[in-house]
Amino acid sequence: MPRLSIPNKVPKMVLYSAALILLIVQCGKESPRMTDNDAPVSTDSPSENPPANNTRPNVLFVLADDLGIDAMPGYSLGAQKPSLPTLERLANEGVRFTKAWANPVCTPTRASILTGKYGVRTGVVGVEQNNNINPNERILQRAFTEQSDGAYQTSIIGKWHVSAGNDFDLPEAMGVGHYAGLFGGGVDDYAQWRFTTNGATTVQDSYITTALTDLAIEWIAEQEQPWFCWLAYTAPHSPFHLPPQALHHQGDLPADEASIEANPLPYYFAMIESLDTELGRLLNSLSPAALENTLIVFMGDNGTPNGVAQTPYVSTKAKGSLYQGGIHVPLIFSGHGVDRMGEEEDALITAVDLYNTFLEAAGLTGEEGLDSQSFWPLVSSSGEGSRVVNYAEVQGDRPNRSGYTVSDGRYKLIVFDNGNERFFDVLNDAGENTNLLNGTRTDAAESALTILRARAAAIRQ
Repeated sequence: MPRLSIPNKVPKMVLYSAALILLIVQCGKESPRMTDNDAPVSTDSPSENPPANNTRPNVLFVLADDLGIDAMPGYSLGAQKPSLPTLERLANEGVRFTKAWANPVCTPTRASILTGKYGVRTGVVGVEQNNNINPNERILQRAFTEQSDGAYQTSIIGKWHVSAGNDFDLPEAMGVGHYAGLFGGGVDDYAQWRFTTNGATTVQDSYITTALTDLAIEWIAEQEQPWFCWLAYTAPHSPFHLPPQALHHQGDLPADEASIEANPLPYYFAMIESLDTELGRLLNSLSPAALENTLIVFMGDNGTPNGVAQTPYVSTKAKGSLYQGGIHVPLIFSGHGVDRMGEEEDALITAVDLYNTFLEAAGLTGEEGLDSQSFWPLVSSSGEGSRVVNYAEVQGDRPNRSGYTVSDGRYKLIVFDNGNERFFDVLNDAGENTNLLNGTRTDAAESALTILRARAAAIRQ
């Protein structure tokens, strides 16, 4: 795979006179160029004369489904890692955030990014219940469109999963310029799935990770204005399986269910690797000029599933839980506007912060009255982030898992709906095994506990 660094620009236009040639060279004007790729869809070059507002950056947001830090190269936890050359390259040419939180399950995370609000305000805090976004919410795509006076074209390709029922045209009604993908929460078979676009749903028999990539490549190729593409893969969400051989690096594994159930981790890794391969194909489909002008952001929507979680996480402290294994996710910023190369940033980040961060990255204005706190300055230089505490929440029918959590980066308080509480020093107790509420606490821990209680009360008021 070619390196993602951008080659030098080469001006190229139809020349009508020597004076015009000189003018073009002086202005640094260039025409878009296609790069070779294996995409089975048409990726025509943009117009030779894009509008002036095309100088705004593009934004590509890639959201993985069920991916915690234990399965991500570049993060310290997890003894085994998949081979992810595309994502490692992006991290080496950008910033890897080490204290990013999502919510324990996917629907509340997606809703918080879309709205810039915590679930306690939108009511979207669960998957099986309290999972329906209010159609009147001002979502991120509408903010992009309206703030830019229509300059930005927006899309969501892939998993939606913030609406109950069959209101298939809701994404467009709420402000998404183009929606195509999986409307619900998952698929039973990665090679046969329900595809929704233009308000209608059909059954597709293509491999979904490849198909979603094709859809993103096709949509991006059609754009002659700056674009914001939210690409929400279903991978590596269950069912665990062996992807097509060309997409992964796990070798010739048996594909029968008994083998997968006996040792699911390599199949989970193969699914992550298939995402990485297809993301590489998407990036290679962009012209050098388009790639240079594109901010690329990658994130997991919640922690690793319990069947494949690695030490220090255990099955009861993985996806779906308020422990670190359920909410600590990878986050990478790379590409346009990112000046830090191969660096780590340990500022506190919560998924809700992407709303205003994306707007600021696009040269637009962060919106007031939200929970979102932009951290865009951190992609250029290290320093103190604006966030004082991370916050996550989930609601379900299991009181010992339903509740909320808040952390200052070292100390972390979990409050369950059944009244039980946990308090950990996650900096020194990554597995969250020692509840500091039992026994004597240091002055620092006691002070942190008081502050965290107050911060949580302010968030939830």
